[in-house]
Amino acid sequence: MNATDEKQALTGERAELVATLERHRGFLLQTAHGLTEQQARTRSTVSALTIASLLKHVADTEEQWFRFAVEGAAAFGDVDVYNDSVDWDAVDAEADANGGDWSASGEEWVDTRFVLADHETLGYLRARVEQVAARTEEVLRTADLDSAHALPVAPWFEPNTSWSVRRVAIHMLAEISQHAGHADIVREAIDGARTMG
Repeated sequence: MNATDEKQALTGERAELVATLERHRGFLLQTAHGLTEQQARTRSTVSALTIASLLKHVADTEEQWFRFAVEGAAAFGDVDVYNDSVDWDAVDAEADANGGDWSASGEEWVDTRFVLADHETLGYLRARVEQVAARTEEVLRTADLDSAHALPVAPWFEPNTSWSVRRVAIHMLAEISQHAGHADIVREAIDGARTMG
C-alpha cells in the first residue's frame, strides 16, 4: 500500500480532522503564493506580523502541540513561555504599566515566536509547514484520540487540566484558522490580494 492508498483508507473522525487541518493550513499557505521574500517579511499593518512570521509561528506551534499530544508537557521544555524562569506576575505588572502591552519594554519577557532568522525563507517555511503537517497526520492516524496529558503550568491554562489528542487537533485548527485570517489581512495590505474571499 502506498501513501496515496493509506490516505484514501483514512475514514471517520480521523479523516475529518486531517482534512480540516489540511484545508485551513492551505488557506494560510495560499497567502504566501506569489510573494517575494521582501514582501513575505513586510509588516503591512500596525501589527508586527508578517506572512513569513505567521508561517514560522504556525509550524512551530503545531509541531510543539502535537509533540505534547504524544509526549505530554515535557514537549514544551524548551519553549520560553513555559519556562519556570518567567515571572508571569512581573509580566502582568509590566503590561499594566504599559497600557496592556506586556512586550513594550521587554524587561520581563521578550516574545521571539515571530522573529525570523535569515535562513527562514519562504521556500524553507513552506517546506517546514508541510513537514510538520505530515507529522501531525501521522499522529492523527495512529494515536488514541482520547489519550490525554496534563497541560503545562501557565497563567492562561486552567490548573490541573488535561487535553486529549483530539483536543489538541481542535486547538490547532483554531490556531491555524486564526492566523490564516491574520495572514489574509497582511497580504491584502501588501498588494491588494485577497486569498480567502
